[in-house]
Amino acid sequence: MSWKSLAKAADDEIAYWKNQFQLLRKALESANEDGLLRDEAGPYQSIMDKIAAGSADLSQQPPNTNEAQKKFGSACYEFNYHVNSAKFWWRFKYCYGGPALLYLLSILVVILLAWSFFSPSLSDSTFLWVPSWAFLWGAMGGVFNGFWWLWQHAWRRELRKVWYVWYAILPIMGAILGALVYLVFFAGFITATGETQVKSQSFVMLLSALAGFSARWAVEILINITKIIKIKSE
Repeated sequence: MSWKSLAKAADDEIAYWKNQFQLLRKALESANEDGLLRDEAGPYQSIMDKIAAGSADLSQQPPNTNEAQKKFGSACYEFNYHVNSAKFWWRFKYCYGGPALLYLLSILVVILLAWSFFSPSLSDSTFLWVPSWAFLWGAMGGVFNGFWWLWQHAWRRELRKVWYVWYAILPIMGAILGALVYLVFFAGFITATGETQVKSQSFVMLLSALAGFSARWAVEILINITKIIKIKSE
C-alpha cells in the first residue's frame, strides 16, 4: 500500500470520527431540548466535555484517534445510560416518535379507506376545479414523507419536540401541493394537446403523490412556472 493510500485511509478515519462526534452532539442537544437532562446540568456538561475533548484529540497534529475513540465510547455510554433510564413515555415520544407514527398511520388508514370505498365519487367530485383524488394522493405523499423523516430523525436520535407540529401539517401540505401540481400539469396538458380531459389519471396521481412526498420538488416546479410567466409578461 502506497503512502498516499495510507494517508487517505487515515484522513477518512479522522473524518468518520469527527462526523460521529457531531452526530452525538446533535443527539445530546436534541435530548436536552426535549427535557431529558433539563434538571441535571452535571451529566449534560460531562457528556459535552467528553465530546469536546475527543474532537480536540482529532484536531491534534498528529491526531490521537485512539484517545478520541475512548472518549467517544465513554460519552456514548453515559448518554445511552440516561436515555435508557428515562421514563417510558419520554422514550416513546422522543426516541421512537410514537405519537407522530400513530398519527401518520391513522391518516394513512383514513386515506386508504376513503379511496377503497369512495373512489368512484372522488374521481367525479372537484374542489376549486381540482379533482378530489389529487388532494388525496398528495396527502398520501405527505404521509410517506413523514414516515421517511421520522425514521431518519429516530435512528439518529435527533427528534425534537418542535418538529411534531411539522409532522402534523405534512398531510395537509401534501394535499395542497398535490392539487397545485395537478393544476400545473393540467394547464400544460391543455396547452400542448388542446384537450380538456385526461384519459389516463395514473400518471397525474403519481405526480400529486410525488408533490406531497417532496415539497422541495413541488416548490421548485411552482417557482419555475412563475419565472416563465414573468418572462412572458415582460
